[in-house]
Amino acid sequence: MQNRFDVIIVAAGSGTRLGFSTPKAFVPLAGKPMLRYSFDTFREHPGTENVILVVPETMIETARDGFSADKVTIVPGGAERWESARNGCDASIAEWVLVHDAARPFVTHAVIDALLEKSAVYDCAFSATPVVDTIRKYSGDTAGDTVDRSGLVRVGTPQLFRRVQLAEGLRLAPTMQPPPTDDAMLMQRMNIPVGLAWGDPTNFKITTREDLATAEALLRSHTDS
Repeated sequence: MQNRFDVIIVAAGSGTRLGFSTPKAFVPLAGKPMLRYSFDTFREHPGTENVILVVPETMIETARDGFSADKVTIVPGGAERWESARNGCDASIAEWVLVHDAARPFVTHAVIDALLEKSAVYDCAFSATPVVDTIRKYSGDTAGDTVDRSGLVRVGTPQLFRRVQLAEGLRLAPTMQPPPTDDAMLMQRMNIPVGLAWGDPTNFKITTREDLATAEALLRSHTDS
């Protein structure tokens, strides 16, 4: 099991779909910036060497005010997600890196550890959760065939990489069509086997106002219990 790593927290997304002018990672969640939750979790994990925060250029000073600490590096993001991941990767010299979305605030040490265990077999792995809903195709407003969900998973973060391979994949990303929607896709397109580790459904991605309300309710339930 790989024990030491750098983590790249990609926090450069906008808050437009949430209805905020503030970038998503800095939108308040139960009185704290959304980024604070995953940042603290990784900082407290015994395997974390360095935390690399990738934030919008306009938020560099805000991030320095709120998140500067020993072994924390803050770098600007790019126009595309792969550019933000590349900027974070360029700031690391570790053998292994984890890449995580700041919009998934509820990552746990158990999820991180499950992913790290995959380094004994794979050079890349992602956190996954089962698909539990019935999935159907459709056309317009007409239902189509049901899709067999037994071989499907929801792909999440964190994702584990050998840094040199991730750096090479990110270098090639601009030439790939269609563009990659996550970093593990880069490895697959380079014919590098990708493993999966079972994650936690509560480590969901906050994208809409409804997601934000769900996250608030989850935090309240933990406080009340």
